[in-house]
Amino acid sequence: MKKFRRTLPLLLIAGLLWLWVQPVFAHAVPEFSNPAPNALLDELPDNLIIQFNEPIVPELSRIELLTQGGEKVETGPLQLIDANGRTAAVSLPDLNQGAYLVSWQVLSTVDGHTTSGTFAFGYGVAATAVASESTVIAQLSVLSAVARWLTLTGIALLMGLFAFRLLVWNPIVADVDLEAEEEALDLKLAQIGIRVGIAGIVLIGLGLVIIFIDQNRTYDLLQTANLQSWVGTRFGTMWLTRFLLLALSHFNLSLFVDVKNGRKELRGWEWWLGLVLAVGLSLTVSLISHSAALTEETTQAILIDWLHVLAAVVWVGGLLFLAISLWQARTLKNEPRAWLNLSLILNFSAIAAISVGLLLTSGGYLAAKHVGGWTELVGTAYGLLLLGKIGLALLPIAIAGINLLFVKPRLSAVYDAPENERTPRVLRGFGRLVWLETAVALLILLAAGVLTDLQRGVDAPLLADAPGQATVTQAAEDLQVEMAIEPALVGNNSFDIRITDENGEPVTNAEQVSVRYTFLGQSIGSSSGEAENLGNGRYRLEGSYISLIGTWQVEVSIRRPDTFDTFAAFRLEAGVGGNIRELDSGVRPLEAFAKFMNRTGRGATGAGIVLFALLWGFVGIRAAKNEGQLVVLLAISLVCFWLGGSQLFTFFTVEYTPAKFATNPILPDVESVAIGQELFNENCIACHGPEGRGDGPTALTLNPPPADFAAGHTATHTDGDLFYWILQGIEETAMPAFGEQFTEEQAWHLVNYVRRLSVREDTAVSSQ
Repeated sequence: MKKFRRTLPLLLIAGLLWLWVQPVFAHAVPEFSNPAPNALLDELPDNLIIQFNEPIVPELSRIELLTQGGEKVETGPLQLIDANGRTAAVSLPDLNQGAYLVSWQVLSTVDGHTTSGTFAFGYGVAATAVASESTVIAQLSVLSAVARWLTLTGIALLMGLFAFRLLVWNPIVADVDLEAEEEALDLKLAQIGIRVGIAGIVLIGLGLVIIFIDQNRTYDLLQTANLQSWVGTRFGTMWLTRFLLLALSHFNLSLFVDVKNGRKELRGWEWWLGLVLAVGLSLTVSLISHSAALTEETTQAILIDWLHVLAAVVWVGGLLFLAISLWQARTLKNEPRAWLNLSLILNFSAIAAISVGLLLTSGGYLAAKHVGGWTELVGTAYGLLLLGKIGLALLPIAIAGINLLFVKPRLSAVYDAPENERTPRVLRGFGRLVWLETAVALLILLAAGVLTDLQRGVDAPLLADAPGQATVTQAAEDLQVEMAIEPALVGNNSFDIRITDENGEPVTNAEQVSVRYTFLGQSIGSSSGEAENLGNGRYRLEGSYISLIGTWQVEVSIRRPDTFDTFAAFRLEAGVGGNIRELDSGVRPLEAFAKFMNRTGRGATGAGIVLFALLWGFVGIRAAKNEGQLVVLLAISLVCFWLGGSQLFTFFTVEYTPAKFATNPILPDVESVAIGQELFNENCIACHGPEGRGDGPTALTLNPPPADFAAGHTATHTDGDLFYWILQGIEETAMPAFGEQFTEEQAWHLVNYVRRLSVREDTAVSSQ
């Protein structure tokens, strides 16, 4: 019967996990709508339809239609028109021609998050009369974030009570004959622990109340129909489940976990039941987390998220009870106090190391799933807060390292000589470090609570810089070319070009002005467009030509009668905030970091994981108290070593090329292109021909034939590729290595000229 009582809660938790694992997203956002944002309609559809990326609660969601003047248009009730509950529709009445604004707000069935947004469409007129872009807002609730923090902190207090007692404290005192004052300390710590556990229950209960208040502000849950709809969501069901587990925890803690009869009550089944209930409470956190919102590997993601939460609450709760134990033990004499301090650090170090190892490894997996990439890590609120959380975590990890490497040997020394005058100072220092570590760990739980309430980085928009205007100027032969970019954010922009002569007078005889955009971060090809002539030497091009974060090269090609085409080249930086600016306007450390990691791909990531694996192996050897603990700690190290090694193997066998980290440092201005042309004429014409078409005098004798640069060959490769081919040659072709003839600077000049050959051909073709 006793065994059944212990296994029943585990079966209930397994049942919860099986029942509520469904693939969905976190924060509902539109995937499709009819009408589409900014659409211009000749005919109206019968229904206004929005398809979201996850199921929504129809009774607590809305779709409204507003006129250009802000008047509400009566539509039909919101209905779900698909089996998975993701597509909402409202019927449309007959509308007059005009611009309309769609306003929507939906409640996620998973995590209780509310998202809203607007988009415009036009019926017979342009939609821009109302708005130019679709907007989506993932609402961050301070109350919700506070409730999640209180919940995590409360679970940590409960977990600390039971896990510390069962896994750290009891193994120390179980088989030892204690003195009277040590027995009194044992009982007192249990009494204090029960009070701390009750405080944890209060915090979790307060979190439940705040969640209800927060949701009620938007959805009026005091109405029976709304309450029934809310409870039917996974978020509402988890709220009820947490309430039930909390009631059971309070019932167990107040009735069964009793120390009135002395120390014999400190290791019974009720303590194990309390631990299992705390584990169940942590599961309710993971079942409404971002991990529960994935469409792929959902069960795996929830299990890893659950492991992450468990490791966090065991670590934080254990730290708190370790600090309390050290504080209460200060009244002991030096010898028993030194013995207890050393025993605690030996037992807790292994538990803490396993918890931290699991936190870091599971956190890496969750970051890969929810952040999206290095750009999102430094360019979204979710990513920046995660960086802050990691920064906070480094402090207690560093303190733990100090305890392990320096304090532990000193404790061993004072244990061997307890009457040494250094003993009280060493013991006090250890206690203070643990209290500091505990305080920072509680702040980490606060960051975790806010993170859970934020829209994850992979779905969130970048924290865009303020829109504005970027203006760049370049001299090109006898011309001065000025380009003004507005709003100077990644995406759709207006490129206003002003061309003047050496005297500052407008150039009005240009037959064609085209602009070519090349992303320098990787090989994705180039795009180009022809600017509209506005008169008086002004030209304008609009479009989403700069669409990625990173460095761009923009070349303006000007065609005039009776002269060669003139080119003006600019280097622009699209920052992680979306802001477009001149490349040399200053380095931002986070942007530089994101660009480096994006370029290195699996290389830097794999190297970091392997380094962590080696360091963790060292920590494991120092922290483990027995072979079982050593196996667990080294298993973490081996898994990370395998993952990092796999990343490095892929990088070196698939991704790496000699040119991967090469960036052209020379702008292809008039001077650079002239130098490159001279080098080309002296060394390359024989094979590639005077225009780079691969038709030089010796071309017919070569197999394979020389590259035709004018055929767009260069557009499929980075400048770094061309640079290394020039210096090192190309195997199994007649392309020789010029490494002994050219300096690196000369090679870059030649690269710029080869690029120009391709640009000239493109502009010639586009003008025909």
